[in-house]
Amino acid sequence: MKDRKRLDRAEQYLIGAEILYKNGDFGGCVSRSYYAAYQAMWFAMGDPERKPRWEHLGIIKSFIRGLWYDPKVPASGPGLFEKYRFPLHRLYDLRLGADYRLDDIKEREAIWAIETTKEIMQTIKGR
Repeated sequence: MKDRKRLDRAEQYLIGAEILYKNGDFGGCVSRSYYAAYQAMWFAMGDPERKPRWEHLGIIKSFIRGLWYDPKVPASGPGLFEKYRFPLHRLYDLRLGADYRLDDIKEREAIWAIETTKEIMQTIKGR
């Protein structure tokens, strides 16, 4: 049984994202949504083998591959969770925009970030 600490933190971050959204901080909402997804993916896959933490694009790639869900997934070809490739990369890019480029994050992007994160977390919890 995996330690639920990361999944609990992901849920906490998602609640924070919703509070930020309600207060009109769409950039903060996107950032917290991304980190909720990041922690949930880390929970699903466990700790990385060679490093103390997952790198952002590495965790997305590994999550999409789906070995955490089914260890028999082929090493080549589409990943088991290919449908999340674009959404996770978009969520990551929105977070970069909010935190580093200081992009003007729109309300619709914040809503999308929350909904996408909820879907990813449900996929993980449904396992």
